[in-house]
Amino acid sequence: MEVAVKSVHIGEAIEKRRLELDISKSELGRRIGVSQQHVNRILKRDTMESKKLVDLCHALDFNFFTLFCEVPPQISAYLAAVTLHGDANNFIGDAQLIAELTAERAKAAQAEERVAELTEKVEMQKEYIESLKNNLEDKNAIIELLRKGQQ
Repeated sequence: MEVAVKSVHIGEAIEKRRLELDISKSELGRRIGVSQQHVNRILKRDTMESKKLVDLCHALDFNFFTLFCEVPPQISAYLAAVTLHGDANNFIGDAQLIAELTAERAKAAQAEERVAELTEKVEMQKEYIESLKNNLEDKNAIIELLRKGQQ
């Protein structure tokens, strides 16, 4: 069995992922425990020791090792079940999942606020309707008294 291994400029791949996630170089450095200047050196390198690459995989929520050789597509039922906007072939990372869940929670909180507002308005309308009913009963009572007084 022959394994086809691709040549990858790992620094460029890391930079591409960093930009996709919109993470600063200093934030990346914080995540892997190095200075921003060291991150600059990493991004220029075309090779890297695997231990450091594993750290970067975790920091950027991406398996850089898959860039070197083709990996057969896999179906992740777990990720398909928890992703909100994906399918069974859509592998998403923890960072993306957290972002989606945060956005959905914000939408739910807004919806709950709107429900509370509408519930308050409904209660006010019920009180208004009750007031109108009482006024109508008072009006009917006055009309009845006036009729009796005319007889």
